[in-house]
Amino acid sequence: MSSAPLIGISASLHDFGDYGGVGVHRPVLLAGGLPMTLPQLPDAIAPALDAIDALLLAPGRDIEPHRYGQEPHPLLAATEPQRDAFELELVGRALDRGLPILGMCRGLQVLNVVLGGTLAQDVSLVADSHPSDPGWKYWKLVEASSVAGSPPPEHPRHEIEVVPGSLLERAIGATAVEVNSFHHQAIDRLGEGLAVVAASADGVAEAIELPGQPVLAVQWELQEEWRIDRRFLRVFEWFVDAARAGREEFLSSSSR
Repeated sequence: MSSAPLIGISASLHDFGDYGGVGVHRPVLLAGGLPMTLPQLPDAIAPALDAIDALLLAPGRDIEPHRYGQEPHPLLAATEPQRDAFELELVGRALDRGLPILGMCRGLQVLNVVLGGTLAQDVSLVADSHPSDPGWKYWKLVEASSVAGSPPPEHPRHEIEVVPGSLLERAIGATAVEVNSFHHQAIDRLGEGLAVVAASADGVAEAIELPGQPVLAVQWELQEEWRIDRRFLRVFEWFVDAARAGREEFLSSSSR
């Protein structure tokens, strides 16, 4: 494991309890990476980016709407301003360095905002019949099952279509899959340079990537979906492989 690529995880410090040290870390470890949670300190951004081989953007609370030029909507949920300030700078600088990035749920939304996109503050504002989990009732059951190592309970789900040839399609080997449906926000205006590579039948963007770069983010809770469909573990394997390749290239160039 000493040779495993170091995966920096930008995570929420609210709401998750024990799950915060288990949920996104487990599949990274299974895929061959070494997961490490990053401190939310602006002064830590530069040394953290020097140390890590890739960046994972974990789920969490809503982004403050003023970050993308909107006023709060009545359906806005709790926010985490400290994480917003840290993460928006972190992601921008990680993109500048060309680090591999993988995001899920809030991670997709952060990536979109960093690149100038906007969000629908509740998915019902763009797709009123989209499956969701108001109050995160079912999500808390999934959290508990993940910490306990028991099978995931029943929860809201929906189908998505995946663009052939995308990073996501090449990882999972499928263009139509079912995923969990816990998110309550969605992309409104797409950020600059991003491509939508998966969508639900009602038009909600479910995955985005930066073409030609190792950057992928999905709207569902990817860190749990692999427990139902093992194909999704391959996304983490792709991510860790990209981190390893980047580190080897850096070490090779440094030794010249």
